[in-house]
Order: sequence, then C-alpha cells, then structure tokens
Amino acid sequence: MNLRDFALVCALALGATACGNTVLEEPQVVPVEETGVSTAAATATRIYAYEPTGTHQLSFETLGTFETRNGRRVLVIRGTTNRYLKDVFSFVPDDAFGTASIISERRFEVVLEEGHELNTMLSGMPLFVSIDTFTGSPTRYYAQIVLAPRFFDFRGPNSITVHENVDPVYVRNAAGTDNLMYRGRVDSAATSLTVTGPDGTPMVTRVDAGTFQLDWRYPAVYQAVDPHTDPLTFTATLNGGAVVTETARLVVRVTGLAISTHNDPYSTWPTPACQPSVYNCIHAQSEGTLDFGACGTHRQVQRCMLASACEVLPGQPLSLTEIAFPPPGHARQTPDSGASATTWYGLVGIDAYSTPECPATPVTIQAVVDHLHGTTQTVPPSDWGEVTDRAGMVVDNYFFGSSSSPLLAVIDAFAGGGPIQAWFAWEELPCHNCHSYAEYGALYYPNSGKVIMLKSYHGYDW
Repeated sequence: MNLRDFALVCALALGATACGNTVLEEPQVVPVEETGVSTAAATATRIYAYEPTGTHQLSFETLGTFETRNGRRVLVIRGTTNRYLKDVFSFVPDDAFGTASIISERRFEVVLEEGHELNTMLSGMPLFVSIDTFTGSPTRYYAQIVLAPRFFDFRGPNSITVHENVDPVYVRNAAGTDNLMYRGRVDSAATSLTVTGPDGTPMVTRVDAGTFQLDWRYPAVYQAVDPHTDPLTFTATLNGGAVVTETARLVVRVTGLAISTHNDPYSTWPTPACQPSVYNCIHAQSEGTLDFGACGTHRQVQRCMLASACEVLPGQPLSLTEIAFPPPGHARQTPDSGASATTWYGLVGIDAYSTPECPATPVTIQAVVDHLHGTTQTVPPSDWGEVTDRAGMVVDNYFFGSSSSPLLAVIDAFAGGGPIQAWFAWEELPCHNCHSYAEYGALYYPNSGKVIMLKSYHGYDW
C-alpha cells in the first residue's frame, strides 16, 4: 500500500480525525452568563437543561436509585454533560451537601445518604452542583437540582386515580417535634380506601365524597420509595359496592433542573422570601391549627412562620386610628382644684391613637403632629413647638413635673413604656381683660406605635 492509499484508508476509517496522535479540541465560545431551565414529569426517563449559547448541556436520569455503600443506604442520581469533566462538587446554601463524583469522562453521580440528606432534599431544598470542564467557555458552570417523591407505573381501573405528586407540606405533630409531612391524593367515588404494601404505607384520610388524602412522615415515605420496585396497593370500595384495586410505585425523581454560567449561584437562584399570600393564609387559621398544608409547600410556610408582618406586607401610609384611653379621674378636673378666681389651669383632654403596624416610612412625632393638624385642626403644626425625648420632657414641662409624675405613670402603663418622642407647644387664646393659654403635648411610643395627645389650659386676669 502506497502512502496515498494509506492516507485514504485513514480518512475513510476515522472520518474527520487523522491517523497517529491527535488532540480533540472542542470549539471555544465567548462566555455568556445565561441560565437554562427544564422541568420533568415523573414518567420521563431523562431531564435536560441547556445553556442558551449551546456551550454547556446537562441531563439527568430522572429516576433515583437506592444502593448500599459503606454499610449505608444511599440515593444515587446520575448526570451527563456534553463536555469532558474536570471536577464536580455538590452543596446547598452555606454548606457542602451530598457527595458528587466523576464516574466517566462526561458522566458523574451525586450520592445522598438516607436520613437527613435525603429528607432535606425531598422537603424541597434545591441541590447545587458546581461543574468544572476542561473545555468550553466558561469552564465552570452550576446546576440546580430539585428532587421529589412521585408515583408512576399505575396499574388498575379508571375508577381509582392516584395522583402523581407527593408534596412536602407543613403539618405539626402533637408533640411539636416535627412539621414535615409528605402528602398525596387519590380520587375515587368510594366509601372507603385502604393502602397496603410491604412497608411505607400512608395514613389515609377522607377529604370529601370523592377525594382521599395520603400522609407520610419521613420514615414512612422513605420506606415507600426504597426499594422503588415494590408497589403500593390501593383498594377502594366504590359507592356501588364493587371493590377495585390499583397499584402504583412511589419513587424519588429529579423533577427540576437548571444550569447557569453566572459565577454566583446564590444570586442566580436566591432563596425566595415569604410570600404575602402564604403569610396571610397562615394568620387566617384559627389558634391551635397544626395543618398548614392549604397555605403552600413546606418551605413556603416555614419561611413565613418566623417572618413579621412588616417583612412581608407592603408598607402603609401614616394614619392615626383613635383608641380608647380611660385616664384617671384627677386628670380631667376642670377647673383644677388648685385654681383660684384670678388664676386657672387644668387638663381638658387626653386622646389616644394607634399608628400602622407596618408604616411605609418611619413614624416621627413631627409627622404625627402634622397629620393631626392637617386632618383635625385640633393642634398647631409641629414647627410651632419643640421636640424632645423622655429625659427632656420632664424638665420645665407643663404636663409632667418629674419622671415620677402620676399622669406619666398612667400613660406609660397604657402605651407600654420604653422610648418616647415628645412634642410640646402653646398658644395664647383670646381673653377679654385677661390672659389665657392652650398647652399641647404629643407623645409617640415607637415600641408600641401608640400616640397620646394631651391638651390643657391656664390663664390669669391680673
């Protein structure tokens, strides 16, 4: 064979490659920070995510499988990339989580131990994986993976419908030691429904005439998914008296997959804040409620359980809502017992108000006084008076002679004590052949949001 024939044989046998030592290079692409997202139904066998420029592609087998490694049961999920792998690492926000390992040039696996790791992932926590490749640009990207229990392989009549989803919801147990429940649903026009299996059977509750609820705590849901080859059997006694049976297998699936070339996965996939609709649903429940499954997923509800209204709800403009304040009898004496024919003074009014629980802007005593001036015309504007605090309001003040003033003690008890923003003003009133003055005081208690308005008078005719 001559050299030309040898070259032709090489070309036909190897296509675009050459005979001898070769270096396979993948095309370089200008870095673009992009995110690709995909979701999968439980019946799919593989889930895909693509970075829009085509530089990186990632797929996972949707069915997780259980194995025994180092004497422990673990869930294994396997992914495939379109680039040669250099390194992989799995984590959740602020912590390494699971174990990611390369198993061939373009394939890797993530291993989650049964117990805390598996339960955390099934509860709705997304898993992040950093993926380093030898080629492509950039050579590092991130994946976000979501796992969930899902039914599949349904075998039985149409008179029983086992829903695919088993969702994590927030349901406290009586002892208050657990709030994670896995909840499924079966539809059947039946008088009763039972679920049997080797283990991992749920608690069954009738919701209405045609709906049954399935509930598992983690130990039971784990037993139901491992091994994934054992089905659960659903037996229903229909309204007409017939007994029907359906089987379905509960497995762990990869239900969500996204990739991003952005160098900060926490900004790409930030932890969601408490949603107002979830917060309102929680606080609409009666006292002592244990089951918050109607309000959202487990993690949606969990985020709102510790949130304050002001973290969640939109801020409200300043308003003053009048509230009852029964002051002590001596505070409303008119005229005061110390008054005389030529000198008079007394306290003629104490009014109380509440401010919005979540104000759009910080409340100040000046804003409170100006709001009252604009809406009621019962006080002068704030710039007519002076602003002070708790320490300053008992020095040379018409209403309170000292910090031990009985009137101040009563107001403190009503408004909750703590810091005070105070405002005081006076104005002279018309008086024939005498001098008469109105005194105004406003106290704002930031800790309780309460406002106390005081009005007094004094005068003399000499």
